[in-house]
Amino acid sequence: MSWDVSILKFSQPYAAVEDIPDDEAPLPLGSQQHVHSAVTKHFPGTNWSDAAWGIFDSPFGSIEFNLGKDDPATSMMLHVRASNEIVAPIINLCLEEGWNALDCSTGDLLEAADDPTAGLEGWHAYRDRVIGES
Repeated sequence: MSWDVSILKFSQPYAAVEDIPDDEAPLPLGSQQHVHSAVTKHFPGTNWSDAAWGIFDSPFGSIEFNLGKDDPATSMMLHVRASNEIVAPIINLCLEEGWNALDCSTGDLLEAADDPTAGLEGWHAYRDRVIGES
């Protein structure tokens, strides 16, 4: 169980998913090596022993970076289990690389959202409810 964020790159920055034209296809994020370097810059110590699956652990939580085997990488899914402090580095990574972070729970682009932590907070509430029922 995780909060999931899809990382994509488009021909231009968009403020909302609704602004993306139907005929717009995502562009490659870059080579796997480039993506590894970009992620590691913002999430130091990310373990890329499996080139398709990076793991970041920190005191405020973890992220699994599902990059896949394509090179160049076409997209990346983040499986987040962390506190709200993790959101700012995700946004900074995307802004620096020209990528978009799509919150799979709210449908918002994190870098343009009024409240980029909303989806993560929803996941926290769901997780706490499920754990409380166990």
